[in-house]
Amino acid sequence: MGGIPIGSLVLNGQLVSYLLFGTASWLVLRYRLRNSPERGLILSLASNAFWLWLIVWKAGYVLFHPAEAARQPVSLIYFDGGERGEWLAGLAAAVYLGLKVRKHRMSVRAAFDHFAAFVFAGWTAREALLAVAGGEPAWFHAASAGFSAVLLVSLLNFSTRSDTPSGVAHAIWFSLGHAFLWFLVPDRSVWFLSFGKPQLVFLLAAAGLTGWVWLDGKGKRGGFRAEEK
Repeated sequence: MGGIPIGSLVLNGQLVSYLLFGTASWLVLRYRLRNSPERGLILSLASNAFWLWLIVWKAGYVLFHPAEAARQPVSLIYFDGGERGEWLAGLAAAVYLGLKVRKHRMSVRAAFDHFAAFVFAGWTAREALLAVAGGEPAWFHAASAGFSAVLLVSLLNFSTRSDTPSGVAHAIWFSLGHAFLWFLVPDRSVWFLSFGKPQLVFLLAAAGLTGWVWLDGKGKRGGFRAEEK
């Protein structure tokens, strides 16, 4: 995403889109937790994880382009770590959240529900911005925003009617749906067979989450111990 012109000022479009992601995510999570006694803690963890992600992503420019950053420190305002920085930032945020969930002895499935709501809300807002701000193809970003919004509403409604965590199931559908959406982009770059890199990432995420659900269910039913006997 390029710059967003506002009069004579040109804003960093990528940074604006991620700030919108964080704002929308925080507001939706705040609404979802309106009656929860853990509201303050969870909102604090989510906010810290987001800002950690953003800082590591921006600082990734120094890690991957140290010479350029040393010559022109002001370049940090305009540049970031790119795709590698996003992965590194995601790893840092995941480790932070994992440690905090363990420290506060939170249910992993319940914590993932909050994470899913956070991501769906931010994804919807960011994709909607890309659709109206010139992201190509615009129809893809609009479809992604709409699909994510449907999953978000479903997750929020489900959480009000049941105490059973459903974030993992919604995340699986999110991943599979976006893997399918990419098939509709004719000029996508292909990495393996007819799959592009984003599709492979989404499919691996869906497979990992499905495996988690299967192993978790088998463990709770005592399946492993039964098979050993």
